Amino acid sequence: MKPISITMDAGAETSAAFPVVLKKIMETPPPNLLEGDDENDKEKLFESVESGGVSEMGPSAALTPAIWEKTIPYDGDTFHLEYMDLEEFLMENGIAAAENEQKSSEKENIQLTAEEPSTASAVKTAPAVTLLPVMALDPCEEEVVTITTSSSSSADNKSEENRMTPDPINPDEIEVDVNFEPDPTDLVLSSIPGGELFDPRKHRFSEEELKPQPMIKKAKKVFVPEDQKDDKYWQRRKKNNVAAKRSRDARRLKENQITVRAAFLERENSALRQEVAELRKDFGRCKNTVARYEAKYGALGPEEDV
Repeated sequence: MKPISITMDAGAETSAAFPVVLKKIMETPPPNLLEGDDENDKEKLFESVESGGVSEMGPSAALTPAIWEKTIPYDGDTFHLEYMDLEEFLMENGIAAAENEQKSSEKENIQLTAEEPSTASAVKTAPAVTLLPVMALDPCEEEVVTITTSSSSSADNKSEENRMTPDPINPDEIEVDVNFEPDPTDLVLSSIPGGELFDPRKHRFSEEELKPQPMIKKAKKVFVPEDQKDDKYWQRRKKNNVAAKRSRDARRLKENQITVRAAFLERENSALRQEVAELRKDFGRCKNTVARYEAKYGALGPEEDV
């Protein structure tokens, strides 16, 4: 097979040279290359059939031994790895490193451009994703939320009410549970005849009534002869006796009232003392708790004081 040589003038134009090339090709047709190849293939097939049916693979072109025939000893000390610089390898093989750098930079730019719209889309879709649970809430869940908010608000209101100082209470309206049951006869003797029954729990004495009374000495008896005891004498004596009796009854009534009232106050005082003792124990316990809290976490602020 002879090569086809076509010579073209350097100064000729491309439009004028193209028909000449076609003409040369048509005048000298190329040889039939396929015929020779088919004959060679047929000869190879016949040789393989005659030799045994299937041709075995020939030896490898590499001069080095096969990888699976090489064993690398490893005893923990002799095993080592070799390091090769990529730039030196490229320079030895005549491969330009600039092309690889350009390709890597182009890949990075492509990745960055691909990541920017993805991040933008993620930012745009993020609010929608966060809003999905809120929009998809069931009515029952909404009711639960309202219940929790109302309970929290009520708890805050209760705490504020507890922190507020209570209104002052009239001491006269306070009633203490005292096991006191006076004798009915004592109550009758302490009550004004024809009036209400004396109540030792509610009765209040004035300061004048509670003042100590002075000791009154009896006047000396004056002897009056029988001939001088006329009507005026007897009238004056009756009036004095009635006045003395009234004063004695009034004094005795006041004494009885004070006695019954004092008995009730003694019982009430003992009950209040016991209650005060319990309150002092609770106060001491709370004071110790607050002291330990302040020692561990610091002093309480004005807003934290209860």
